[in-house]
Amino acid sequence: MSIVRPAAIFFAMAAAQPVIAAAPDLSGLWLRTGDLWFDAVSETDAARPVQRLETHGPDAEDIWAGDYKNSVLQPWTRAVVQRNAESEIHLHHVFTADDTCWPSGVPQAVNLIGPVRFLQSQDRVEIIYERDHQVRRIWLTGRHSAPVKPSWYGESVGHYEGDALIVDTIGLKPHKMSVVDPFGTPHTNRLHVVERYRPYATPFGKSLEVTVTVEDPGAFTAPWTGTAEYTQDKATTEMDEIVCAENNRDFPEGSTFGTIPQSPTPDF
Repeated sequence: MSIVRPAAIFFAMAAAQPVIAAAPDLSGLWLRTGDLWFDAVSETDAARPVQRLETHGPDAEDIWAGDYKNSVLQPWTRAVVQRNAESEIHLHHVFTADDTCWPSGVPQAVNLIGPVRFLQSQDRVEIIYERDHQVRRIWLTGRHSAPVKPSWYGESVGHYEGDALIVDTIGLKPHKMSVVDPFGTPHTNRLHVVERYRPYATPFGKSLEVTVTVEDPGAFTAPWTGTAEYTQDKATTEMDEIVCAENNRDFPEGSTFGTIPQSPTPDF
């Protein structure tokens, strides 16, 4: 069992100099398992990630509504999550970033369906997601740039600590498509995310525990920590080509996040 640390300790760890340690083996392809949102570390925690609302009826499985009554949400973020939830309950689906060919950002990328590959080298770790060919770069430098240029995935620096990869990310630009979970929960430019990736063995094979600590005093009342899990996919050796834009005819005009960008003139 892993030891869950308070949020303050996670941020202190991330700010420290990188620890010289043997890198855990993250090779191979990994598949996200369980619910495609962040689970609470403990139900007794005062600050928890937004969870899916329990709904009933024949369409309940298709309704992805977030619990907007979560006390971690500030009034303006609660209003966004509530609006999305009510839209879902009325069967007007709220399209997420990957639904509409936009980058998913951090930490929502952890919830992407499909294989994930970690490429480890001396100065960086690259995370490649099959979904829409999304790529993250984690620099093993120990320090952030000054200043950090805002971007979709922000600036991630990391280090190995014991059997885990610790990733510290800032500089995530706010945008209506940049959210922290599948319920459309927004953030501000003060978003700070620390991820902890720890592989471990099970009777069924190799798994990867992910602990995500999120701090954004502009959007949340307190830092919150959630968990997710991957398992090693031994049956798959290569990623397929998944191109979201090929299927954009399936999306109605005027989706929650706006229409898919189109060029006013032909490319050829």
